[in-house]
Amino acid sequence: MLLELKRVTLPAILVAAAVLGSCGEKQTSPGDEDRLQQDGGELETDEKPAAAAATPAASPARPAGLPQSGRPAPALSLPSVEHGDAWTLAEQIDPEGQSCPKGFLVAFMASWCTYCSQSLPTLVELEKANPELAVVTVTVDSTPELQRAELDKVRKAGLTGPVLAADAAAIQTWIGGGKSVPKYYFIDHNGTITAKDDGFGDKVASKMPAQVARALRD
Repeated sequence: MLLELKRVTLPAILVAAAVLGSCGEKQTSPGDEDRLQQDGGELETDEKPAAAAATPAASPARPAGLPQSGRPAPALSLPSVEHGDAWTLAEQIDPEGQSCPKGFLVAFMASWCTYCSQSLPTLVELEKANPELAVVTVTVDSTPELQRAELDKVRKAGLTGPVLAADAAAIQTWIGGGKSVPKYYFIDHNGTITAKDDGFGDKVASKMPAQVARALRD
């Protein structure tokens, strides 16, 4: 039986946040703990994406070696698919919390990933509602053509943040080397991971606004 996914209407916290304006406002809503492989995720295989999406595989309770909440985010410096310049997380971090962005949502996705596509409207709403948040897409696609396809998909959805091309080191460090996506990391202005999600669906989408608020909270 195919897993039916439906668009989630995000809570009132998103609507309220949309009117806040510039980078000086504080977010105060509480966050949430990590939840791994809620709803669904996909592992790159030789099969077509639709077949992979039909029965999401369960993930271990906490995959060994992956970044965890409460710890500093690993290094991330990758080229933009759009213009080739490097985007470096360390250069964006501001421990004083005076610059913009004040928080980051780093989303590991791929052009062949159905659940990644399902998450794009939610990510767009989060980006629009939170001007202090940088939504950074990292594509694990292995060819320039597929990386460009992911860029086109992200831009058509309405996301405006950087779209980066992952290398083998980033894939190994951040998602364990198996290209199991989507994975979402919420990072504050100190460079600390405040929450993470593995997979996407209604349960994950409903928690993301609070996770963003936690990452933006001073």
